[in-house]
Amino acid sequence: MFRFLFLLLLCISVVRCEQAPETATVLTAAFPVEVPPPPPPPPPVYDYDTTQWAEMIRLDSSIRLDLRYATDNNFMKQVIYDCGRCFYRPQVARALLKVHQGLKAQNLGLKMYDCYRPGPYQQRLWDVLPDARYVANPRKGSLHSRGAAADLTIVHLDTGEELDMGTTYDFFGEEAYTTTTNLPQEVLDNRALFQAAMRAQGFLTIRTEWWHFNFSGPRLPLSDWVWECDE
Repeated sequence: MFRFLFLLLLCISVVRCEQAPETATVLTAAFPVEVPPPPPPPPPVYDYDTTQWAEMIRLDSSIRLDLRYATDNNFMKQVIYDCGRCFYRPQVARALLKVHQGLKAQNLGLKMYDCYRPGPYQQRLWDVLPDARYVANPRKGSLHSRGAAADLTIVHLDTGEELDMGTTYDFFGEEAYTTTTNLPQEVLDNRALFQAAMRAQGFLTIRTEWWHFNFSGPRLPLSDWVWECDE
């Protein structure tokens, strides 16, 4: 009798053990364990006032930079900027971003030669070449120093090759004038494409430089703010 009871209890124990995983599965399905979401990424760190300035490369990394005054590859043959970064007033940066994004459908995009130019850097340019035909007098100020002027061109996104605009950047001669028409048809077509894309977002040309555009929005204040350079 005792042997029978012992065997019966042993069988019940074995059955419970075999059923335990199934029971656990049922309980887990009925009461799923909530996995906490991953922590949010840390907020971006800026070394400038984002209410006053926007850095183009942070808006779209496919925008190319060839900031000539941070090198000696410019008409002055001197380094003017301590380092090259491309900033604009936020509303101007947004307009330029729309130009760039609009060109992407044609596998084209923007390359920046010169962007916001701090007042102290404008003074450096003037000290080297105090000629108002080529450099704005710092006392009057440049639209570059208001973060509202752009020196730029169009490139193929995949190769970075520039569209033929007829002259190099900072070429001082009639071939660079936006009013010049005795140029190859390809050049005229490229300039027309460029100007149409920029004008559609509120930028205006000037007569003597195909690469220079002024933002047509409200007049923005001059600024002496100078961006930080990586050591």
